Amino acid sequence: MVFNQKQKATAIFFSKLVVNQLLYLMKLIFPFHILIIIFLMVSAGCKTTQPSTNMKANLLDGEWEANYIMGTPKGMQELFPNGNPTVTFQTAENSISGFAGCNIFNGSFSTDGNKITIPENLAVTRKMCPDISGENTFLESLHKVNSYSVTEQGNTLNLIMGDMAIMRLTRK
Repeated sequence: MVFNQKQKATAIFFSKLVVNQLLYLMKLIFPFHILIIIFLMVSAGCKTTQPSTNMKANLLDGEWEANYIMGTPKGMQELFPNGNPTVTFQTAENSISGFAGCNIFNGSFSTDGNKITIPENLAVTRKMCPDISGENTFLESLHKVNSYSVTEQGNTLNLIMGDMAIMRLTRK
């Protein structure tokens, strides 16, 4: 197919017209593309939070001193002459450690909302102590716990078995 001069000029004119219109449309649409890209980048950088679980778990963090254990016929001072037991929770590592009245212990635990599981296989030192009945009661009570509550002020921790608080601790 052979084109004459007029047909070539017309083809060039229309191709330039189409290119110019495409460039014009791109100039109009380009800023919207930039805005969309910026929006996507900003929204990708946003992180949704889950305050209920994390805040509850964070309330548990720290060192707590036992001041009540259910079912102990003796007072805390009589049961624990070396000082009241303490528990330290580190929720980020699911780590538990503390002083049981004579020996120290550590291990892991897990939470789900206000549910807590403290396994029986905590590592416990075995010092010779004159009376470890209080320590045994404390450690057995820890294993029975299945939920917890922290007061609004964040200074009292209740460790609960079923629907009954079996241990009360105060933040140190």
